Amino acid sequence: MKLPSLWRAPAGSVRSRSRLLVIGVLAIVAFTVALLGWWVLFHLRYSAQEIHATAQHLHADRQSAEQALLALSHRQALGPGGPAEFLRLAYPQLDWQPGVRPGQELVPGFPGYGVTIRPGRVEHLQAQRRASIRMFAAEGTTFLCILVAGTALILRSVRREMELMRQQANFLSAVTHELKSPLASIRLFIETLELRDPPPEKRVRFLANMRADVDRLEGLVNNILAVARLDSGHFVVHVDRGDLGRDVAQVVAALGKDPSQRPLTVELALPDEPLHARYDMGVLKTVLRNLLDNAAKYGGADKPVRVAVSRQGLWAAVEVRDQGIGLAAEEYEKIFQKFYRVGEEMVRQTEGSGLGLYLARELVRQVGGTLTAESPGLGRGTTFRVTLPLDREQSA
Repeated sequence: MKLPSLWRAPAGSVRSRSRLLVIGVLAIVAFTVALLGWWVLFHLRYSAQEIHATAQHLHADRQSAEQALLALSHRQALGPGGPAEFLRLAYPQLDWQPGVRPGQELVPGFPGYGVTIRPGRVEHLQAQRRASIRMFAAEGTTFLCILVAGTALILRSVRREMELMRQQANFLSAVTHELKSPLASIRLFIETLELRDPPPEKRVRFLANMRADVDRLEGLVNNILAVARLDSGHFVVHVDRGDLGRDVAQVVAALGKDPSQRPLTVELALPDEPLHARYDMGVLKTVLRNLLDNAAKYGGADKPVRVAVSRQGLWAAVEVRDQGIGLAAEEYEKIFQKFYRVGEEMVRQTEGSGLGLYLARELVRQVGGTLTAESPGLGRGTTFRVTLPLDREQSA
């Protein structure tokens, strides 16, 4: 069984507790397995000793019975019932059957008749021992499997808990930076305006920068609130029919004018005819804003991002393709986890809270669509694909 790599948990008491928990679980498992093995071996050894002792007693009784039959060689001494009656009364603990072993005639005067011990008790004990072995093997194997499965689940839960703690620590660090930077910028502009009266053009620029910082804070708070509503099941969407190509173009144009958004060059590829799909306009805006913001963070402002709207079977698709750092195959699903960031170095080098892609996927699911990611490899960009259900008239 492969143990989880918990040694990468956050430093401090969390890592210490995780190590102690893993060591404790493994110690309990080792003790239980040793106790189970001892219990099985004890019963097998005890049953073997009991069979051996019973066989010795039967052998001694048979020798004694044969000696008695040889000593009582006349019919009157055996009694009116003959040898069988004598053996039944003298040796009630044994099972007997008539029969003659080759070259044997125990009782003179009874040609063709002798008495042979039938070891029924030994056979019965041996059958019981075989049944006990099967029972112990079945019970031991079942118990061991349950124990291993339970241990694996506990260790898996511990690993997930430690991973969640690590991601939450990264989230708190990122959110602290995301809140601190615009607040410090706003404070600086306010103090500048309070200390002196700048020229009108600088005042306009200061106010625009302050507005962009406020919008940036508002976007972060809105993302956190949206995630909270999604997790609590209180998020409400209003799905309606819309021209996806037209609405995507409008959202991209509006985001390009938003001073709180990172600068980005977007190349639009729209269908020649209206593509009617069903979605929530607010969801579409939030999803595109987060996808484009992700492309700007990991692709750079100097590399254009392609946004293409097309029909794919019974679905309408919006693809956002950047030329950024790309993804490894094992990260296709991880990036949609809450608080997940691509690599520790990237956490320190780029801004973000680790909620954007998680929120985007969950919002798309709320309107009956899907959000997936794929990449040709590291350093070769990433394509995010949003699929939305077509309108009934469009899909007919």
